[in-house]
This record gives sequence, structure tokens and C-alpha cells, in this order.
Amino acid sequence: MKMIETLFYLMLTASLASTVIILLLLVIRKLLYKRLSPRIFHVLWFLVLIKLLVPIAPQSPVSVFNLVPHDLQELSIGPKGNAEEHPLSSQTGYEASPALMSTAADNFTPAPAPKLTEQPSVPAKPSPQTDTYADKRYEPYKALTIGSLVWVAGLLSLNMYYLFVTLRFNRQVRASRMLDNHEVLSILEACKEKLGITAAIPIYETDRLHSPCIYGLTKPRIYLPADIVTIADSRQLTHILLHELTHYKRRDLWFHFVWTWTAVLHWYNPFVWLSIKKMKADREVACDAGVLEVLGEQEASSYGRTLLMLSRLFARSASPQVNLSPFFENHKEMKRRITMITKFKKGTYKLSAAAIILVLALSAVMLTNASENAKSAEAEAASGIASKQGSPSTFQFQRLNDWAKWFNNLERANEFAGFSFKVPDFLPDGYQLSSIYVDENYVNRTDNQVTINFVSNHGQEDEKQFEVIASTGNLLNGALSQLLQGSETRKIPGPTWGAAQPQTYIQDEVTYANIRGILVTTVQKYENHEPEIEKAFFWRDDTIYYAIRFYSEDHTLEEGLPRNRRTISQTELETILQSFQYPQQIQHVRYDGKGNSFPIYGEQDLQQAEQLLGFKVKYPFAILNNELKLVDLVMLQAGDQNTGYSFRHTVNAVRNSYLSLDDPKKGSLTVYQSKSPLINGSQLTQVRTMDANGLSVSVYKDDRHVYGGPYYRDADKTEIITESYYLWEQNGIYYAANLDDRDMKEEDHEKLIKAFLLAPQRG
Repeated sequence: MKMIETLFYLMLTASLASTVIILLLLVIRKLLYKRLSPRIFHVLWFLVLIKLLVPIAPQSPVSVFNLVPHDLQELSIGPKGNAEEHPLSSQTGYEASPALMSTAADNFTPAPAPKLTEQPSVPAKPSPQTDTYADKRYEPYKALTIGSLVWVAGLLSLNMYYLFVTLRFNRQVRASRMLDNHEVLSILEACKEKLGITAAIPIYETDRLHSPCIYGLTKPRIYLPADIVTIADSRQLTHILLHELTHYKRRDLWFHFVWTWTAVLHWYNPFVWLSIKKMKADREVACDAGVLEVLGEQEASSYGRTLLMLSRLFARSASPQVNLSPFFENHKEMKRRITMITKFKKGTYKLSAAAIILVLALSAVMLTNASENAKSAEAEAASGIASKQGSPSTFQFQRLNDWAKWFNNLERANEFAGFSFKVPDFLPDGYQLSSIYVDENYVNRTDNQVTINFVSNHGQEDEKQFEVIASTGNLLNGALSQLLQGSETRKIPGPTWGAAQPQTYIQDEVTYANIRGILVTTVQKYENHEPEIEKAFFWRDDTIYYAIRFYSEDHTLEEGLPRNRRTISQTELETILQSFQYPQQIQHVRYDGKGNSFPIYGEQDLQQAEQLLGFKVKYPFAILNNELKLVDLVMLQAGDQNTGYSFRHTVNAVRNSYLSLDDPKKGSLTVYQSKSPLINGSQLTQVRTMDANGLSVSVYKDDRHVYGGPYYRDADKTEIITESYYLWEQNGIYYAANLDDRDMKEEDHEKLIKAFLLAPQRG
């Protein structure tokens, strides 16, 4: 009995302390729900969980309990020293049972807490007849004994109830059918691949459930209501399965199990049940954010509609499921989830450095006990330490034409554009985002300009493309205005085309998709070749000017054969124009640039590149006594759809470009870094091996022009430029340096290679 009393005393102490934390978190949740990410709120509830399970804590001058009056801190129903005399074991004696998680509508949870009026947590007052000194002295002990017995009775009752619920649920799903629908299983595997899940998680179909759920700790299974597979389309099934799998990846099944049995231990405290209700709501919102982090902002609206569809299906249920918390308000929490979804921004799911600092600071405040000798100076010092920030980024180097930048995704481009603009939410079949160019005001242009390139069949003979341009300035002014007034601009003709005549421009006022604008047709004629034609549509939306280059009749330069890179029909053009939306409203087109190469402009890009590469990138800003400067750093992704270099890279690599900004004759150097070989030496001609600071470097000539070329020294193409590749491996990283003999000799090459090897890893 003594051990039970000690356990109850420690649980009650932890419960009272946790109540303070719960109230504080509810205030934070109310005040900052628009400022903090959903995942932060879910993480903060773990502070309550830790406090409930670990009643003993160190003292701290920054503890929130320093604000609690001393009399309340000393208040207890048992004698001092109980906790010290009977330390609490971390084992509760309960056997683990499968965890139950309802996720899509958060509507299936084990059972409500017993009402406090039915099983009070504190004993009744002693009888008025008991007024002797001895009786009064032992009143706390009697209260502790009675309270312990009531607590144990509640534990046994809830354990029996949860056992009954678990057995009933197992009986309900025992007749479930393993789903063998090929389409659904394909969607499941695609979702698992997106989340990096390799475990086998089967899907079962059941008539006994009205909402999808994932169930089981060691052998999780996804259960789908029988009519979901019939009602939901492939996109909605993707949303549902991603949601369930995100719970699995986040270990929500295990955390739900721990929370459930923590609530059993503290069944007498209504604030614990309230915290579980709020935690579950925040968990679902955080899970939604995790799904959207994978899907992207463009899928947020569609995901929200899937959620509403599920809520309507659940509302049809004639037999509502029991719930863990009596405070559950499904419609209100559903509204909160939908609100988060509509305002979701990619990247908000990740815990930022500031968020981690906030969690650590709140841990120090909430998980420690009051200090008897706390001093304000110590509190200020602790606060100062916690608020220190890291030094600003030193990732800076001078690029060529730095006023013109390009990106592989819309979110990053928007950080540099300097204005808000709309983009298409429809692309013809086969097209996808290639690159986005942001040109800052420079020379004759006074306004920033964004050019978005879309491509189909990239790198193939039948490659197609079109471009969308946005600007704060009138795109028909400036250079194009001069052209329309008769400026003699000519394209470079093919070798057999004859002389190029001045281009002519035709303007027509037209209306496409109820949008009035100007159609500009450019005609380029040649002396001995059929003309080339381009068409672009210009219009204005509010204060932003747009153009779309959608049609061309062009030819291959050497053979003069029709190529016609832009072939958007008028029907497709009008559908594209009708679909223009601001980025946060995009639903059907991906602008995340996944799989495409991108330049490295700052620490954010560098971290992403290093995550893709699996190693730390070497990027000295200068080599050869500062004679050659780093002018470009690009992350090349294998199989990308947005680069057109001399060869297609088959592995992920980063490309460093070095150049003398003062004297180009001093040479240039291009270095590739990759986890596996990028250049295949067996396809080249090895000429020698050189020793570079104790490292063996193999030197090759690209005589067969495998990796580009041939390139010539003169316009008559009488002398070919020799391309050399220097290949070496260092610390598990493969390096390939590309040089030519236009302005440098062999000994100059060696100097550059050795200079790069001797240069520092960073900066």
C-alpha cells in the first residue's frame, strides 16, 4: 500500500504541475496560432507529456513555477519526503496493446474519461466528530490512502474499458478484406516512395468503419471504408493514403499510445483530457501540413476538398464512434484544419532554428521546478544566452551578369522578383516547368522582369517550349518598341540560307479568352531560305504586364529543316490564359522544380544541394592567388529538364566555374564534384597521370567529342580545340576538371588543378 500511495502522490504532484503548463500552452495557442507553424503546437504538447510522466525535475531560476505563490508550491496531501523516500519506477506495470489512430476525420478514439463527480480524486472531509489532535494529524495520511484507492479503482476501470474497446475493434476489423485493387496499391506505393517509407503496410477494406484509419504499432494496417474506394478518385485516394502514411512516419501511432496511457494515469484531471483533445487537433493539423509539404502548395485546395468529402461521409454515419475526449468538437476542428490548408506555405512544416530555440526555451521554463534562491540577474543571463543568434551568412561571390538570375522553382524566384504576378494553372499535355529567369532593372530596362519557361520532351528532337513573361513595366515599351518602329534586327542565318533581311513586326489588337491584348507577329526573311515566324500575345492584368510566346515556325541551323519549337494552339492558348492565378492559388501545375537543376545563390540553396549530393561541397571563392574567381556554382540533378549543357549528366553533381575577371586570357576552370564518377574515362583517351600534391590525377583527351564539341578556333572550322579532362578521387568524392588549349598550355592546366586542390574547402 505504501508504494501505491507514493505513486499516487507523485502522479498527483505531476498532474497539478502539468495543469499550470497546460493553461500556459492554451494561452500561447490562443494568442500565437496565426504566427507559429502547426507542427510547433504539436511539439509543445510533448512538454505536458514529459511533465506528466516525469514528476521529479531540477530547480531553475527561469522556471514558470517561480511565479506560483510559495504556499501553493508547498501544498500537498501527503507528508514531505514521500517522494524522496519512495522513488518512482519508470515502469507502470501495464502491458502494451495496439494503438488506435483515426486520422482523416479524427473520429475514432477509445473512450471518455470517467466524470469527476462519479469518482472524485480527492477524499471527502473528515467527520465533524473527529476533532482530536491525533485524528487531525493523520487526516493527510487518510486522505492519501483514500485517494490512492480511488485512483487505483479508476485505473482498473479504464484498463478494463480500453481492453474491451480494443477487443471490440479487433472483432470489427477481423472480417476486413485485404485490398487487391491494382490502382489503389499503385497509389499506395507512390505515396510510400514520396515519404521514404519502405515498410510493408497493407490496405484493408471494411464495412464496419466510416473513416479511414491506420491501426497497429508493430504491424500497422490502413483500413478504408468500403465505399471510399468507389467514391474517391485517384487524387483523393492519394490525399487519404498520404495522410495515413504521414501519421506512420511521424510515429503518431506510438505517441498516441503513450498519450492514452498517460491519460489513464491522470484520469482524475480534466485538464489532461482537455490537453489530449487539443493535442489531437494540433496533431491532425500538423499531419495535414506534413502532407502538403510533400504535395506542394498547389495541391492545398484539392486536399481541403478531400477532407470536406470525408467529413460529409462521416456525418452520414448512423453509429457515431466513441471518443477519447468528452470535449471533442469535430466541426470546429475541421474548420481550423481547412483554414490552415488554405493558408499553407511550403517550408512551414519544417522546424526552423527559431522554432527549436522556442521549444528549448519553453522546456527550460516549463519542465523545471521553482528555485528557492532564484535571482533576477540569473534569469536575465539565462534569457540572454537563449536569445543569442548565429552570425550572418558569408556565402557571397561575384557572378557574371548577376542582375540576371535563374531558378528551378517559383517559390525561390519570388524571393528575388520584387513583385507579385500570376502564373498558369494549366499546361498542355507533356509540358512542365523548366526554369524561371528573374532579370533586375539593368541598362535600358527600368523594371524587374520574370520569364517562366515551360518545356515538353526536353533534350529530344521533338522538344517543344513556350514562355510566359511578367513585368511591372510595359513589355511593349523599350527595346521591342524600337523594333516595332523599324529598327534593323536580324537573326543569324544558317550556312546555306543567304543573308538575313531586317525583321518585320505586325501588331494586331485581339481578344483571347475574353482578354484584350496585342498579338505581335515577328517575321524573319532570308535570301535563300523560307522565312521564320514567331507569335507572342501581350496583355495587362491590373498593374502587371504579361506576354506569352506561344508559336514559332523555325528551323534547324545546320540543315534548315522545320523544327517549330512553339506549337501552342489557339484553344490551348485560351485555356492557359483563363487559368492564370497567383502562386498560392495554384492547384494543377507543379512549380516546385523537383528533379531540376538550380544555381546556388546562398546558404539555403547550398544546404539543399548538399542534401541531394550527400557530401559537403568544396567552393573556394578564389584560386591561383586570387587570379581566378568563382563566378558560378550550379547544382546539376541527373535527368533534369532544364539544362542544356554539352552533355547530359547521369549523376547528381555540383559545377564550379572559375574565371579571371580582369584578363580572360589567364584561363578558366570548370570543376564537377559528385558522389560517383560523372565522366567515364574509358570513353576518353588517357594521355598521362600527374601528381598533384601527392594525389594521383588522370589526364584525358576527348578526341571523340563524347562530352561536347567539336569546337573550333576559327570561323572556317579548320582547327579543332582540344578538350582535356582531369579526373581524381579524394575522400570518397569524384572530381572532374574541364580545360581546353585555347589560351593555356599544359603546364597552365596543372597550375590550376593544383591551385584548386590547395584551396580551402569553403570560401
